Amino acid sequence: MEVCIKGNEAIFQGQPWKQISPPDQGMKVFVPKSEHSNYNRLKNKAKTDFHAGYLLSQLNSLNNRHGLLRSSVSRFKPTEHKLEIDGGYICYSMANGCVFVQDYSISRNKSDDKAGLYVATYSKVGGSGWKENEESRISSSHIAINGGYANLKSAVFAMPQFIERGYKPDTTQTTLETSGYSLFYNDCGTGLDSSFREVFDASIINTKGGSENAKKLAQIIRIEARAGKELNWTLHEKGHALFKRALQIALKELSPKEIENLGKQRVFYANPTMNLSVIDHYRKKAGMQLAPQRPLMNELNLSQTWGTGNAISEIHVSARQMKEQGENGLRNLTPGQLTATGFKRTMMAAVGASPYLIPQAALSVQAVSFATGWAALVISNFGANSKVIENGGDMIDHAINQFRQRA
Repeated sequence: MEVCIKGNEAIFQGQPWKQISPPDQGMKVFVPKSEHSNYNRLKNKAKTDFHAGYLLSQLNSLNNRHGLLRSSVSRFKPTEHKLEIDGGYICYSMANGCVFVQDYSISRNKSDDKAGLYVATYSKVGGSGWKENEESRISSSHIAINGGYANLKSAVFAMPQFIERGYKPDTTQTTLETSGYSLFYNDCGTGLDSSFREVFDASIINTKGGSENAKKLAQIIRIEARAGKELNWTLHEKGHALFKRALQIALKELSPKEIENLGKQRVFYANPTMNLSVIDHYRKKAGMQLAPQRPLMNELNLSQTWGTGNAISEIHVSARQMKEQGENGLRNLTPGQLTATGFKRTMMAAVGASPYLIPQAALSVQAVSFATGWAALVISNFGANSKVIENGGDMIDHAINQFRQRA
């Protein structure tokens, strides 16, 4: 298939095309000259609309292997390719080592529980409670990213308690009812699929990849960093992995000045199900601050503590917070508090391990501690990630409520 290229223009299939990819960088990507003004409008819209930013980033990926390797090839025309993206597609042809974009589209999923950015507002009129509406850009000072919930509405109702825990006393659930908050809804659900997606986003490899949700969230981070907006992030459960991957992607696209703007943003960790030391590495690399309150972690929850290594990592992150913000007894940020926390977690681990470390004669005595300790751990793993659980009393209340629901 004959291609005539002159400068940043080309003749292909008998019509003129204009280059949209950076000069002397990867493969040359073209759009029809008649469509170039639409492409420019997309670029301008991407400055404030993360949907447009997501589509633009997918178009830009065609000049490197990452976009090409994810594309399918026509069985009838080997030169025809299609890149499936979340809610849309990009169709293009390849000739003489160049990419010619024939068509692209992104249609919003009509599902009630689709991933995306929402503004949550509280209403006391006509059925009080939280309401949510889609938005293309963050409209408030607080934004949360949820973990495993059955649907969007459940996540919207649950997040205020976590935001309050991270930013109190200045922010409470009452003040949020007045101001509202933004939510990037992570439609990971509560099943096995969500765990696989979390592993993918939490890994330290494949920084050009990540889930489609991470690529969308990266555009939101990019938009607000360029605007220099002050933001308070609350990351909940599997939302940690999503944010970490999105931050990796965004950092590769931002200028030094835009990365400097990220220093106006703060991050709070709540019920993490990935290692905090990993995500905090990228938070620190981005220059973001930690929230005023220490990370929330249910010490009786296996997935939050021992399964992720956070029984140790949370202490390291809290020590880093104390170094950055200074000691504060009200926030449990003192050397004594951190030492006490470490001792308590060590003793909890010892309770579970003690039957294997003591003489057989004493086994009957230790069996009570063993059974009690692990019973608490097991009970706390049923729905505990979705709540603020600070201590044993909160865990007992949670267990009683779970029993009543199942009875």
